[in-house]
Amino acid sequence: MMRLGLTLLLVVGGLVGCGTLQTGAQLVEDGRIALERTNVCCRSLETAARRPLPAGPVVVEIDAAAQAFNFGGNKAFFVLYELPPFTQAYSIAITSNPGGSLNDSAIFIPRVAMYDDQFNVVRFFDEKTLRNRGNTLERTVFINPANKDERYLAVYGSDLSASIERSYSMVTVTPVVAGPFVFNMYGGHDAKSTLRSSPLGRLNVEVLGLAAPPSKAVAK
Repeated sequence: MMRLGLTLLLVVGGLVGCGTLQTGAQLVEDGRIALERTNVCCRSLETAARRPLPAGPVVVEIDAAAQAFNFGGNKAFFVLYELPPFTQAYSIAITSNPGGSLNDSAIFIPRVAMYDDQFNVVRFFDEKTLRNRGNTLERTVFINPANKDERYLAVYGSDLSASIERSYSMVTVTPVVAGPFVFNMYGGHDAKSTLRSSPLGRLNVEVLGLAAPPSKAVAK
């Protein structure tokens, strides 16, 4: 289990309207069932569906319609990007966003593998070096001249046994009416929450420092 000393400050005022939210455990179970029912796309990533690296920020849904592959014994949903021919250094920022409730959340914990043109693994990044910012997980992959032979990037889910423990502070604010006056009473407590590894999730992917290809003039 990964442990993070994150403290979340929440303010609750009066009554909060509530809806039905799935817990992290429920989201993980739904994702596990979807993953079990999905056949792997291929025996090699050479025949997997791929997409070009996005020119701007995009939201990527890793859902039950995504491809699945066996990454070294770990079956996972994934997205595969084809990198452009190297012309300059740039970076790829990947952010994963959680779902579920405050004290029981689920998140797609991304692993990243970089491949050459023969789909040999050149670099690999696991969950141990992810950055935590608020309730999201972040990874930035730098493409420098030394990485010019890399051609593909795969983002896939980590082992479902992985989880992250977080601490947070719950601060409550209760309005109190005393005659013509209204004042707030403050209280609170410290608690811990669990962020579970889910095979499904939502990613933000943004490429930084890579110039967009010049637009072609339209012949008249």
